[in-house]
Amino acid sequence: MPASTSMLRHAARLLAAAWACAAFTAPAQAASFACDKAQTPVERLVCATPEVSDLDEYLGRYYAGARASQAHADACLVADQRQWLRGVRDACKDAACLRTAYLQRLAELDALQPGVTRLKHLALPKATPLVWVVPPAADQVAAPRNRATKPLTVRGRLVDEIASGDGLVLRSADGRAHVVMSTMLLEPPSSEQLPVLARDPAARFELRGRVDAADAQGHFSAGQCIYVHRTAP
Repeated sequence: MPASTSMLRHAARLLAAAWACAAFTAPAQAASFACDKAQTPVERLVCATPEVSDLDEYLGRYYAGARASQAHADACLVADQRQWLRGVRDACKDAACLRTAYLQRLAELDALQPGVTRLKHLALPKATPLVWVVPPAADQVAAPRNRATKPLTVRGRLVDEIASGDGLVLRSADGRAHVVMSTMLLEPPSSEQLPVLARDPAARFELRGRVDAADAQGHFSAGQCIYVHRTAP
């Protein structure tokens, strides 16, 4: 068994044990933060709405589960969660908006949960679930962090072209090849997991990342986080 797989399974067991303990000790309706210290209008609204408070607690658990499964890209997941808090949750003005935002985020993180801790009593909406995160390459000379970049979101089919020298590629519907991990920057566990995702010829994905401002070919910047969402089947 690969070391990365063993570590993920160990993390999942620890997380499941922690959640089982929490189920017997947590209040019936408790947000993931201390409501007596709520400071913002959104936090106070979460605490004042029992259903949303429950959803916030569930999301706290799902976020912990996602971080355990994506420990190799923890900083990326933290940044993504902060962006969701600022750009989605904190933009809500009422409980209905919060409910929709929380359910959508839970649906996005559902695929990263260990089976024993996945919510089974809550109907989640359709989403493009996050299934993997590729962190910035360790080689900061080949993958500098300080280049000017712009957002890049592309849908298509993951293709393993390591043997041909291109690396791991996302081929969009228009036939363009967007390099996700070049052959010279292959690093586990992403270099092991992405080929697994690419084996299903029917699977389609949406990748969110950034592209170097001077890159006319549209390859994902190796110095930035790349979020892999499944769109089909």
